[in-house]
Amino acid sequence: MRGEILSVGTELLLGQIVNTNARELALRLAEAGVFVYYQVTVGDNRQRLLAAYREALGRSDVIVVTGGLGPTYDDLTKETLAEALGVPLVVDERAMQDLRAWFASRNLQMTAIQEKQAQCPAGAQLLRNPVGTAPGVLWQGDGKLIALLPGPPHEMRAIFEDSVFPRIRALSGEHLQSRVLHVTGIGEAAVQERCADLMAGENPTVAPYAKLAEVELRITARAEDDGTARDMLAPVVSEVRRRLGWHVYGEGEARLEDATGEELARQGLTVATVESVTGGLVAARLIAHPGASGYVQGGLVAYRLEQKRNLIGLSDVAVGDGVSAELAQELARAATRQFAADVGIGTCGFAGPTGRQVGLVYLAVAGTKGERAREFRLGATRDEIRQRAAQWALTLLWQQLHEEA
Repeated sequence: MRGEILSVGTELLLGQIVNTNARELALRLAEAGVFVYYQVTVGDNRQRLLAAYREALGRSDVIVVTGGLGPTYDDLTKETLAEALGVPLVVDERAMQDLRAWFASRNLQMTAIQEKQAQCPAGAQLLRNPVGTAPGVLWQGDGKLIALLPGPPHEMRAIFEDSVFPRIRALSGEHLQSRVLHVTGIGEAAVQERCADLMAGENPTVAPYAKLAEVELRITARAEDDGTARDMLAPVVSEVRRRLGWHVYGEGEARLEDATGEELARQGLTVATVESVTGGLVAARLIAHPGASGYVQGGLVAYRLEQKRNLIGLSDVAVGDGVSAELAQELARAATRQFAADVGIGTCGFAGPTGRQVGLVYLAVAGTKGERAREFRLGATRDEIRQRAAQWALTLLWQQLHEEA
């Protein structure tokens, strides 16, 4: 089934609100067996919204609309749908009773303008909103399903999950299941080269998505039921893991700091950091994982040259101009000494935005399993350089823990 998401609100077009609803709905529609071909955003304008409705009705089977269901003059979603369908707006008496009860329970006066929320296009059904006043709307006919949902994410989600998702899944007759693998230390092109034949498959599908210094692999299968789809995923996931080895650090909502923390704990190792260019980002990510006190010994930010010399006890020769592979390695060694840790991480580089060689970063890991240092050219903004450097530092740690060369 072909799906379309129509987001209504001038504030979305102006960038005043991030459209998180569209992303969430796209994921859930895919799970229901609906492939979203179009995502459209339109402002609070009747003529443009009417044109968007007519276009969607001409090309999509399932249309999910968010926003514009409130009581004010610029909330036009229901009225414009009625016009597009050629039907009048009617009052749903049950919805009116629910609305009055909602205001009465909070000792609030319901105004005439609020009654607008109890209206819906003739032939449509109002969907109860368990967390707000604006009900959703469901219309089915001519092989189409249209769902209107409130804009606030918690209201949208509540109505969609309770009243819309089950109906769409029943209509589609297909069930989709996905598993997401997180890959680090290797680029999207290299991932595709190793998994090209798997990515050419039609069911399950394997699709790569480039993220900040990592790659996300979404593996999706569709079948007549969830169990069959999950069974189809298992061998593909196993094969991807076999081909990519240590580069796959987790699945689902996993974060690299979680994976490294759990591996440190499993191996009974401790870690410490001495950071320059990353300014404590590596340590902050390590301690973000619950239970970090069991393996994080401590961290130190040594930013200026004299700090590197005096606080860590490095010589002028080792420090040099403050950026080198040798210095990063010395910082990693110093971390193990200063905090009596099994593994140390050192970072240095030029984050910019001005100066020479902006984006040149050196990262190192040292400890009981040996040492490694790498040079990176991380062309981006100052903040992005630091974030990517922290991600790569954790990648080196993850690699070290798996004893890969």
